Amino acid sequence: MAQLKTTTTKSGNKRRLNMADNYRLSHQAPGPEEDGTTISLDQIGSTNDEVFPPDVLNNPKNYGLKHPSTAAAIETARDTPESEIRIWRAVPDGVTTINPGDWVSLSKEYAQAEAQMESAQVISATAKASDLWSEGLLEEWGYQGKKPLEATPERQGRHKVLESFPTATSKRSPLTGNQPAITRTNTIQTKTPELGY
Repeated sequence: MAQLKTTTTKSGNKRRLNMADNYRLSHQAPGPEEDGTTISLDQIGSTNDEVFPPDVLNNPKNYGLKHPSTAAAIETARDTPESEIRIWRAVPDGVTTINPGDWVSLSKEYAQAEAQMESAQVISATAKASDLWSEGLLEEWGYQGKKPLEATPERQGRHKVLESFPTATSKRSPLTGNQPAITRTNTIQTKTPELGY
């Protein structure tokens, strides 16, 4: 049986956490707060938005936007709370769900960078725009849906990069017949779709 721990959110609500999810640590992702310090994805730039200034949609880079896929998700979700948005999360190996209260990204590239820093894998799922909340950073969101999302692991592509490097082999030197010589064998790949070329 999983150990549960009770914590209190900023708004005073009690939340029970499964201690098996200890990789999440104590820093919980943003969710709906009554004090105007958070905003759902579908409300960014609306008259209800108390988090971002009115120019957020015209100048998103001023508010931390780094990846075009994040901008595309924001545009897709605008004023459409039911729109399905692809989300990504860096997690330890073996984790296959995105839970309410988890930090997520609207950008695969952002999640991959987080995964590299933490030696983790990236998983993805889709969520409703109204279930994604920000406290002022466009690249970091909190998933606050009613239930966990079954996620699929994303291929990192690193093995393809490593396979494309030249390999070294040891052979007898043609000069002396008995000294080992290191030679390079180059592998040419015509296309590698996972890497975008």
